[in-house]
Amino acid sequence: MSYSPSNGDLNSPYDTPEGTDDDNTKKSLESVEFKAEYVFGDQLQHLRQQVRKLREELLEAKTIEDAIKVLELEREIFNAQQRDAEFVYSVSMESMENAETIGKFSDANKYLKEAINARNSLPQFNLHGLWVGKYGDHGYEMVNVTYVGDTLFAHKVTGDRNVPKGELSFTADLSPLGRSKELLEPIELADSAAKQWGSKYLPRFIGQGPVAAEGFENDQSIEGQLILANEFFSFAWVPIGYQVLFGRPTAELTLQLLRDAEKSDDHSIEKARDYIRRCMEESRVLEEESYYENGLSNEMDNYGAPGAFE
Repeated sequence: MSYSPSNGDLNSPYDTPEGTDDDNTKKSLESVEFKAEYVFGDQLQHLRQQVRKLREELLEAKTIEDAIKVLELEREIFNAQQRDAEFVYSVSMESMENAETIGKFSDANKYLKEAINARNSLPQFNLHGLWVGKYGDHGYEMVNVTYVGDTLFAHKVTGDRNVPKGELSFTADLSPLGRSKELLEPIELADSAAKQWGSKYLPRFIGQGPVAAEGFENDQSIEGQLILANEFFSFAWVPIGYQVLFGRPTAELTLQLLRDAEKSDDHSIEKARDYIRRCMEESRVLEEESYYENGLSNEMDNYGAPGAFE
């Protein structure tokens, strides 16, 4: 599956025009409990575009010293940002750290709860467990997604002659707004592709993915991107133009891949069985989520074609 990243890195979806003063908005954010309903997908991108426009109007209102308009716009921006879970997560974490610094631990605990609530609602933090993707000529392979802080890790449950099972397949930095060194604009799809994927905008995150020669020789980590696409996600090894699309497997496909992995590694059978047993614990939850009635392969054939994100 080919991949060509679109241009345009972004420091923040809420980039503030130079000279804009956000102190009032920040103080309001730090003193309120977030109870708004969050928006996601295309609605979120439209919300962020709206906030950018409001910030431009805010800068203009401050330039002409229209105090009433300034207050109205700050409140409108504030209300809009409460619907952005990623923004709320970032601000709540910053507020928690500030409260801890000055010894206000009760406030810090409140902000932590707000941060956890916002984080738990974000799609990129709800990818735990087993996923299957087609690794080119190697065929279908399974990865197990876990998290350490705001970093996603995908380790191979089944492997190949280049990157064997148990090794890291890729990572992604999911740090929220203002806490990541580099944030990317979402991929904006053409209308035909948007109809296929059900979204005009696909969120993406900076990552790293190892590549290696046969036998896991000369392994090195290269730039990558994690791309969310509704119930799927993909990872792109950007410098080599390679992308793998992942979907949730049926329970039957999960067990079949695990059995195949066990059979193919007789020299370390006990180690394999131990690893498979741990992975099968995670596969139990999939038995009630077998929404791919005909297996994952049909979905991959439909959505995994080159240029699917173009």
